[in-house]
Amino acid sequence: MGRLISVAGMLVGAVGLFFGFYYLPGNREVALDLVTGTTVGVVGVLAFIRHVIFHKSDAARLGWETERPDWMFEVGFANLAFGFMGFLSVFAHLGMRAEGVVLLGYALYLFQAALLHGYRYFTNAKKSPARLWRSVIATLLYAAMMTFFAVQAFRA
Repeated sequence: MGRLISVAGMLVGAVGLFFGFYYLPGNREVALDLVTGTTVGVVGVLAFIRHVIFHKSDAARLGWETERPDWMFEVGFANLAFGFMGFLSVFAHLGMRAEGVVLLGYALYLFQAALLHGYRYFTNAKKSPARLWRSVIATLLYAAMMTFFAVQAFRA
């Protein structure tokens, strides 16, 4: 189940970024609403569900099985907090700069997660190319695109 929710999050985020780039030239506010609502709001809530409710399958997917999943819950709670802030900034119409702060915060969080996964990949004897691409490279690109939209929000 963890893998399915992970894929769903990647798809939602990719669709949000696609439409964000689509609307950006003509309507920056709509573009930022879409990107913030999907890449932070929906993805953050899905990551919470994956890390907390389905923590066993998610830990197995990551190769980090543990009898004490407290750290996974903590990561899930952080994702939920960002997810709620993403939804709040969009649905309460807090403005593009608020959305930019939320986007930049979640992008920084994901950048650090990508670095951790990269460290784990390069220091582990067993190397999985799928893990390198999905957990490191794709996450870095995702965070970079979120940062791009955050910068667009600050240009308003």
